[in-house]
Amino acid sequence: MAPKTANKLPTLRDLLARAHLRLILFTVVLAAASLMLSGVLVIRAYAQRNLELMAHTVAYTVEPAVVFQDRQAIFDGMTSVGASRGIDRLEVTDPAGQTLARWDRPHTALRGWVVTTANTWIWPEPARADVVQGGTVIARVKVYGNSGGILRYMLAATVIALTCVGLTVLATRILARRLQNEVIAPLDHVAEVAHSVRQERAFEKRVPASGIAEIDRFGQDFNALLAELQGWHAGLTSENAELQRRATHDGLTGLGNRALFDQKLAEAVAESRRSGTPFALLYLDVDKFKQVNDEYGHTSGDAALIAVGERVRGAIRHIDFAFRLGGDEFAVVLAPFFNRAHVDGVVHRIRSAMESPFRMPGGQLATTTLSVGVAVFPEDGGSAEELLSQADSAMYRDKESRHQAGPEGAEHNA
Repeated sequence: MAPKTANKLPTLRDLLARAHLRLILFTVVLAAASLMLSGVLVIRAYAQRNLELMAHTVAYTVEPAVVFQDRQAIFDGMTSVGASRGIDRLEVTDPAGQTLARWDRPHTALRGWVVTTANTWIWPEPARADVVQGGTVIARVKVYGNSGGILRYMLAATVIALTCVGLTVLATRILARRLQNEVIAPLDHVAEVAHSVRQERAFEKRVPASGIAEIDRFGQDFNALLAELQGWHAGLTSENAELQRRATHDGLTGLGNRALFDQKLAEAVAESRRSGTPFALLYLDVDKFKQVNDEYGHTSGDAALIAVGERVRGAIRHIDFAFRLGGDEFAVVLAPFFNRAHVDGVVHRIRSAMESPFRMPGGQLATTTLSVGVAVFPEDGGSAEELLSQADSAMYRDKESRHQAGPEGAEHNA
């Protein structure tokens, strides 16, 4: 008769099941924790960039309102641009720290406490941007992040991770009969994918099918979590690109704005100094634009600006850059050229393009003219500031000479 204690000894299946259970649980928890941590870090990094771009966009949007100290306009401007899902609070203060306008995302009591606590850990400092007028800081923008999206991602990741753990516990009894390469290898591949996502941002990687139903189900959940993270990444990348475009382009004409103009002009000066090849700056002003606004309204004025932007852009090469500097002022940075005839040809094409009438919102046809000032680097100025000043002066001389020669400006035909 065998000793009773022999019946209490664990079987090989029990040993394998216990060993596999520990190993699989460790691997699943490690993979889930790695993916969740990498996902949170990636989402926070992109969200931080989003907040910084949003701060600069708000600063650019509210600049006119700050100049005129219109608090309601400041509030309307910053909420129209900045009241997005990932923002918890917006503030615009004067240089002394006095609040000019503030917007707070509404929260329920319990949810607000959770989000506020999470915000303290995830966003200890706000994104900041200065509102600058004439080289002087006239206001400061603070954008505080909202952790709601990250918390939702962490909740989804936790639910999926717990589901995977539950499936893994149920599967270990069956998986204990399989060889190590049939069980451990697929889970090792999960860890490798999680490592690649965290280290290399390889969001496109997926866990392949293993031939074991439970592991394949786990792989599907894991791939679903990867797909969600990839969607977050793609959405944030697209949103950041759009915010970057808005920060550097005029919303009405689609041309580059003053910030992009300053950047491209400085780059053109540096490149011209390096290569020794001159380039030209055109400064354009719409003649009698105020008269168009006063007589036909701002909508017609906007139509005129859009028409000017389209025609200026159509008259230059793809390597040249056109900008709207504000109001009815435009500029063109012509890429390096080898004779002045090229610059004169561009000016002629712009003037010729303006001769064709455009249709205003009321249905009537209209034409307008431009005063154009030309400055060539380094002949007319050795720096971006000097070149811009010379082009501006040349534009006013052109406007004055054409005004003396005869009435110019907008001509309207029904």
